[in-house]
Amino acid sequence: MKRRCLAGALLLAAAAPLAQTGPTATHATHDCAVVQALDGSAPFVSDATECAVKTAPASTFKVPHALIALETGVVTDPMAPVPWDGTKYPNPPWEKPHSLDSAMKSSVLWFYQRTARLIGGERMRAWLKRLDYGSDSYEGEQTMFWLNGDLAVSPVEQLDFISRLVRYELPAQRRHVDAVKAAFTMPAGAITNATGTHPFELKWPAPLIVRAKTGNATVAGERVSWVVGHVESGNRGWVFAARVRGGSAVPGQSGADLALRTLNARAP
Repeated sequence: MKRRCLAGALLLAAAAPLAQTGPTATHATHDCAVVQALDGSAPFVSDATECAVKTAPASTFKVPHALIALETGVVTDPMAPVPWDGTKYPNPPWEKPHSLDSAMKSSVLWFYQRTARLIGGERMRAWLKRLDYGSDSYEGEQTMFWLNGDLAVSPVEQLDFISRLVRYELPAQRRHVDAVKAAFTMPAGAITNATGTHPFELKWPAPLIVRAKTGNATVAGERVSWVVGHVESGNRGWVFAARVRGGSAVPGQSGADLALRTLNARAP
C-alpha cells in the first residue's frame, strides 16, 4: 500500500533526510513537536530537521502493535484479561492480569511482548509494511525491537500514522481501530503510563477527548521520551507527536511535557 502522507509531512520529509541516531556526544537535548489539524491545514513543526530524525518508538509502538494483534486474531477481545504469571516488575501496575485495553493504559511490557511472540516476526513485518508504519522494519529479537533501536520512526512518520488511524484510512477493520482508539483514550486532565497517572491539563475548549501514548527508551546511551496522540475539541480534531532525546538523564515525562506546552500554546 502506498502511504497517504499529509501534505505538511511530505514537505517536512523533503526538508531534511531521515537519519538514524547514535550516541550523543554531549548532554544537550533535541526537541521536536508536530501538530496538525485534521481539516488539512498546514502542520506546526517545531524543528524540521529534528522532526525528521528516526529513533526507537519505544512504547508508542503499542498503538500499531495493538491493531496488529487484533487484525491477526492474536487478541479477539480487547477487554479480556490475560493472567499475570507472578513475575516481579519495577512498575507495580504491571503485576496483575491485563487486557489489551488496560495494558495500553498502563504500558504493560509483558502483555505486548506476549502478543509479539504470538504474532511472530513474519506476520509482524508484513503488517508493518501493510500499515506503512514509518519507513522501517526490523530483523532482530521479536520482543524488544521497538525498544532497542531495531525499529525506528521519526515524529513526522508518527504524525502520519496517527492521522491515518483516526481517519479510518488504514487497511484494518473499523471495530479494531475503535478498540485501539478506546485503549489510548486518557482520563480527563491526565495521562497514564507504566509509572502511574500524571497531570496533562489541556486548556482547550470542551468537550475534550485526549488520546495519547507515551514511550521511553535508551539506545546506545541516548534516551528518548515520546508521546503521540489525537485531540478532539468540540467537533474538530488534531493529531500530534512530541519527542525529546538526549543523554540518559532525560526525564521520562519530557515528551509529554513538551506536547502539553506545544498544544496549550496553540489552543484553538
